[in-house]
Amino acid sequence: MKLISNRLLIVLMVTISACSSKEKGTLEVTGNIANLDKVAALYPNAVKKGNVTLLLYEVPFGGDLPPVQLDSVTVSAEKRSYTLKGPAKNIGMYNIVVLDGPMVPIVNDEPKMTVDIDMANEKFYTVAGSVASRELQDFIFTYDTKSSGAEQTMNQLDSLKRIGAPDTTLLSFTNRKNDAIKELNEYMKRMMSDASQPVVAAFVLGRSAKTLPQPEFETALNSLTQKYAGDSNLAEMKKRYNAYKEQIAKIKEQQEQQNAWIGKKAPELTLPDVNGKQVSLASYKGKYVLVDFWASWCPPCRAENPNVVAAFNKYKDRNFTILGVSLDKDKEKWVEAIKKDQLKWTHVSDLAYWDSKAVNTFGFTGIPYNILIDPEGIVVGEALRGDDLENKLHEIFLK
Repeated sequence: MKLISNRLLIVLMVTISACSSKEKGTLEVTGNIANLDKVAALYPNAVKKGNVTLLLYEVPFGGDLPPVQLDSVTVSAEKRSYTLKGPAKNIGMYNIVVLDGPMVPIVNDEPKMTVDIDMANEKFYTVAGSVASRELQDFIFTYDTKSSGAEQTMNQLDSLKRIGAPDTTLLSFTNRKNDAIKELNEYMKRMMSDASQPVVAAFVLGRSAKTLPQPEFETALNSLTQKYAGDSNLAEMKKRYNAYKEQIAKIKEQQEQQNAWIGKKAPELTLPDVNGKQVSLASYKGKYVLVDFWASWCPPCRAENPNVVAAFNKYKDRNFTILGVSLDKDKEKWVEAIKKDQLKWTHVSDLAYWDSKAVNTFGFTGIPYNILIDPEGIVVGEALRGDDLENKLHEIFLK
């Protein structure tokens, strides 16, 4: 399943605060803040001498500029009510912030609304007078619950892969993971369709970039830009997305031209292992070997390691092994990472960082990167990550 990258998620999320064209004059928020003792317990610095400070911020278009403070008010245990006001020409995103405490996001679809804050409740605020703000609140809390459940299942699956759990167990948890992500995605698609304001739909769309398969994301984006043709927020999101796609296509084309190893004989590479012994790639002839290029300092590499461990544990008795090639420059950190990530195969490195002989030999420009070599020394797979690695090995060993 092809997902939107984290980089694109950031690009899209910074645009969620754009404003629609419907003009407004001012925004007035009134309400009460209750149970200051609960606020103090959760946010010790928020309550000062029995008082809390509330601030009203406008979140500028595009996320390139910091929020703009429009108003502030001090609330005490004796006088719990508050009023915050500010100019609000267009419908957009605003934040009510408890100084050194929680934040309440709202949408000014109406010029006046009521927001009551009570930290004794799980949903610590209620909104009246603003349909869009209630939709936003419902989405934020529901999304948090559903995404946390999906993430927990994914973490459990990673742990099971690390210990080499049976295929039946891995399949069961994989199905649970897929079901959780599907439920989350279906919920977000319904929210985008039912949202009363384009700014809410855009907010949901930004979050969906993390888990929604790319074709479904594009369908949702195109649908919303057609539905709200005059909305500058969605138009900007589509512009950034299209620019991102063009950039990725160019990078992919360059990588394919530079690193097209499939079908070619793997070059020779000899590097020292953790004990200083020279290890030759040629010595693996007769086996399938995954040459895995990584480094202890590379977060994406470390995140990918559970998949590599799972592949090793599953296929190590089927004429398959792994040779880890590190771009580390600190031996202690390299060895520590091998132990911590439970990488129980041979590892080599000249500790030369990007000046490593491995980089010059194979011509890759980023890690994690790998090539899969067959027993005859021919490259049969390249840049196999996540499910792609498992699918390729399954194709070879379990046809």
